[in-house]
Amino acid sequence: MMNKIVILFISMLCLASCDEKPTKDYILFSGVISNAPSTKFQLSYKDGKGRYTIKTAEDGSFTCDTIFSGTGTYRLSGKGMNRIDLYFANGGTYVLTTDGKDMRNTSKLTGLYANASKFLLTKDSRMNSLRGDFEKYNTLNEADFSAKALMIKDNLVAYLDSFPDIPKDFAQFEREELINYYLLSLIRYQSRHGRNIQDPEFRVSKEFLKPLEEVDFYNEAAYKHRGWYSKLVGEYFDLKALELADKEGIDKYLAKLKVFGAIPNDYIKNDLLKAAAKYDIAYTDDMDTYYNTFIAVSTSKENNQSFTEKYEDLKKLSRGAPSPVFTDFVNNAGGTSSLSDFKGKYVYIDVWATWCGPCLAEVPYLKEIEKKYHGKNIEFVSISIDTQNKREAWSKMIADKQLGGVQLLADKDWNTEFILAYKINSIPRFILIDPKGNIVSWNAPRPSNKALISLFDELGI
Repeated sequence: MMNKIVILFISMLCLASCDEKPTKDYILFSGVISNAPSTKFQLSYKDGKGRYTIKTAEDGSFTCDTIFSGTGTYRLSGKGMNRIDLYFANGGTYVLTTDGKDMRNTSKLTGLYANASKFLLTKDSRMNSLRGDFEKYNTLNEADFSAKALMIKDNLVAYLDSFPDIPKDFAQFEREELINYYLLSLIRYQSRHGRNIQDPEFRVSKEFLKPLEEVDFYNEAAYKHRGWYSKLVGEYFDLKALELADKEGIDKYLAKLKVFGAIPNDYIKNDLLKAAAKYDIAYTDDMDTYYNTFIAVSTSKENNQSFTEKYEDLKKLSRGAPSPVFTDFVNNAGGTSSLSDFKGKYVYIDVWATWCGPCLAEVPYLKEIEKKYHGKNIEFVSISIDTQNKREAWSKMIADKQLGGVQLLADKDWNTEFILAYKINSIPRFILIDPKGNIVSWNAPRPSNKALISLFDELGI
């Protein structure tokens, strides 16, 4: 009798377990995006595991069915910087309501662990409120900046801890993100403060950076997670490279290769080397030495091959080679201009854009040099890579800032043939061409660099 009861009990358990629904391994996402300037949005997993296109109907409604990327933080992006971060968990059904013109301040999400998304949607506005004016914040002296940065971090950590019902792994990761962002703000202070007080030689004290001493900068798993940690690592070693350049009096771009090359973790080392070489070879003082140093410290065959190809292309832009040309660029003064219009004069070209902060930082120095060399055998030409639909804003900035020289607008922004021919992938960029149309320097010194005047003197301009 007892055996029959046991068998019956086990049978009932089996039936009950068969009736239970298996845990969903997908996420359902729908909602309404009203007043959107576009009907197309992108939803992407922040670790790069999945990307989905969302199209809204006429009333703004949408359904994204189904998401298999797994639990984690996702980014919903509209046009420009109109984007928000949301937290989704497997098995969850989520509904979003937002104004498509201001998603950051109007978004509301319901669903599993909704408080995690609420934190993500509100932490930036809270941070901005605590920090106040960004420029004033970075103009504070060391002691005041350090104290305020620490206060912001502690406040945001306490804010995170105030949210009930959020996953422990999410809370732990976001806590680490807040700490890493705080440490990153300390690293960035030197360059930002120096720029605000117009002192590029400004350096912080060792005491100011003391909180960085306990950080492990070789955590490959954290580096791959694409959070603030990877930026913290990159900018920390950038700072170390600047210290080496100051100490040894060497090219700061070459110093980067030496510092990055000494990193014991191959993945982090090669990733930083690849990112640096993509841009820095355009600015280094000695391209050949830069290339040889890169090959000596890199342990990635793939990186070495692609960098060698780029190096060989750039060698074609060496001094004395015929310059690539531009034709019929819109001239803000009226009509169009071509490089051939300036033949017989040296041409100092400034490649810039209205949205480029470092470009605008060079404007006061460029004005001084234009004034100093007015009437001499040199033409100062500024080529903007703003898109054609920004032509009015470009023209307005020229007037507002009273920009001198010849002001031109490239015909296809980054895809302009002249820009592509000079391998320009970051701005500002300065080019010097001789009266015969040959290259003097495809990477001329910036106006703020005293080496530019030395170059002009050498050429007898």
